[in-house]
Amino acid sequence: MRTRHILVGIVVGMTTTHVFSQSRLYSNAASQLSQITQNGTARFQGVGGNHAALGGDASNIFGNPAGIAFFNRSEISLSPTFYSINNKADYIGNTTTDQKVNPNLSQFSLILAGNPQSYNREWRRTSFGISYSRQVNAGTQFSYGGTNNRSSMIDDIAELANGVPVTTLENDYNNGSPYSIESAFYNLYQIDALSANGPYRRPIPLSRSSFEQTGSIELSGGSSQWTFAYAGNYADKLYIGVSGGFARHTYIRQQNYAERFVNGGAFRGLDYREDININGTGIFLSAGVIYKATEFLQLGASLHSPTWSNMQMTYEEEVGVDVLNNRVPIYDSNGNPVTNGQGQQAFDQLPTNRVTIEPYDFEYSMRTPLRATGGATFFFGKKGFITASAEYVGYKGMGISTPDDNQFRSNNRRLIQSTFNNVVNLRAGGEARLNTFRVRAGVGYLPNIYSQNYNVEGKLDRAKLSFSGGLGYRNERFYIDLAGTYLITKDAFAPYQLNDPNNYFSAQLNVSSINVVSTIGLFF
Repeated sequence: MRTRHILVGIVVGMTTTHVFSQSRLYSNAASQLSQITQNGTARFQGVGGNHAALGGDASNIFGNPAGIAFFNRSEISLSPTFYSINNKADYIGNTTTDQKVNPNLSQFSLILAGNPQSYNREWRRTSFGISYSRQVNAGTQFSYGGTNNRSSMIDDIAELANGVPVTTLENDYNNGSPYSIESAFYNLYQIDALSANGPYRRPIPLSRSSFEQTGSIELSGGSSQWTFAYAGNYADKLYIGVSGGFARHTYIRQQNYAERFVNGGAFRGLDYREDININGTGIFLSAGVIYKATEFLQLGASLHSPTWSNMQMTYEEEVGVDVLNNRVPIYDSNGNPVTNGQGQQAFDQLPTNRVTIEPYDFEYSMRTPLRATGGATFFFGKKGFITASAEYVGYKGMGISTPDDNQFRSNNRRLIQSTFNNVVNLRAGGEARLNTFRVRAGVGYLPNIYSQNYNVEGKLDRAKLSFSGGLGYRNERFYIDLAGTYLITKDAFAPYQLNDPNNYFSAQLNVSSINVVSTIGLFF
């Protein structure tokens, strides 16, 4: 198996070696499943996603678990979400726009507040909470298209095959079901060998062609978790909590790509399909503390372990070619036509014009980044508050491994260290209280997690910027909140890469998303 495409934020460019590209796939899937941009109830999302130094909210179960010790009565809540993402892709002078909509359940929570202890005792109350929450939404899609006068995907496969003997590509074909993408292209006459050991090239009829390239990418899945939390209140001054639970990861990536050969003669085009399906389960732990420094100032911090997960991946590829009457003209290594006894162009007959590469299944272990968060909240009496937090995320500490392959672990370790940055995400927000009504606003800045630019022209900053706002109403029996978050970022996608970066193009992506969440809670 050879995975050529790498995920960068939401999509990918191509690598040049078998081991390196496998590692790229695993590490970028891990980062994609770890990028928490906004989660929790409508109240917490409305103030920018701050979890560090606020209590009394169901989001504390998986945010800062110390916050559930603020509850003096039990609560059940539900938070449905509507998520929409828009991608604008610019590729070789053409622009396309796509949208993907994904309604889901953001959170379900139950908090059981313990009975108050005697106020002569220092430990006043304990609480227990359980929640299901959607931590990461990986859903997105985009398309692109343009005429490339410099290169074709065929050139990438030719570079990839260099050094591989022709006999290997022939033997790998396995009666129409090849083991590698190189073998598929060779046996479909999309690359020619100049000698028994390569190098390989584009077929002579395509040497002066241009290529109308179109493609699309669709991602779905994400990470969700069941979290169990327990917390205590010490003298109404110090709040301490712990939590842990189980995570579920799903990552599905589908790519479709096609080329129409302009002036290709008998060669008229090709199409390519790639399907990646990754899923797994894991466990995690976290702990937190909130301290009331004064009547107006509250400080908080939490530490979240990596999620240790067992993952399974299935990888599939399919290639199809469009050749006139399935008859391929033959040329020698010097580019001259091979003729028959009558001096006419010789042809080979394609037995099939579409092949499916043997599926590849693989199991491995994944470790997501360590997270540490600290923050402060300043209260204006009962009129409201402002809050801010800083979250450290150690992306360089991610891990991909298998029990019996130290080289696999080392390759991924080196790749992660060279590809990702450790970052500090910043969030701030506030709430104004108008009797039983609430008005909220927030902002967040999430720096670029990638240390490499992936051959994109100019410096591409993949940082994310979010703006949020919300409204709420609560009385003695229930509450209802509504929040919306608008997030913007940039990204890039290359359907393939070549040794010379001047010979291929990348689609420049402008990405924006809107997330609307409502929370309904009942006290009991």
